[in-house]
Amino acid sequence: MADCARGLPTGPPRAAPTRQSGFSLLEVMVALAVLAIGFTALLGLHARNLEIAATERAHGEALLLARSLLAETELAGVAVPGEESGDFETTHPGRYPGWLWQRSVAPTPIPGALVVSVRVLPPHDASAMVELELVVRGAADAA
Repeated sequence: MADCARGLPTGPPRAAPTRQSGFSLLEVMVALAVLAIGFTALLGLHARNLEIAATERAHGEALLLARSLLAETELAGVAVPGEESGDFETTHPGRYPGWLWQRSVAPTPIPGALVVSVRVLPPHDASAMVELELVVRGAADAA
């Protein structure tokens, strides 16, 4: 009882404190920082992929429109040298707003042959512009 009077603990002796298992706050913060940097990089890649997909889609549509303009020229039978341009509102109302086309027909060194050049320009992406050329019979060979 003398120990109680001096303020010393009585009872069974306590075990030495042991290190608890788990992660410290610092370790969790570092892991979250690494994840945040990784997700930021992935988000940037995803945004770039969306831009590339939009450009590729515009390029594909421009290619199809240019091919249709060349087919129209070819089906008309006789190409006349000159230039013309327009938009796609008459042939595709409301579907391609702001899309422009240019068609030029010029003579070639080959007698009776003309080169038809078609250019399609998407409204917001100049890198998706398409230009196709086709050699056709001239007006002198039509008869």
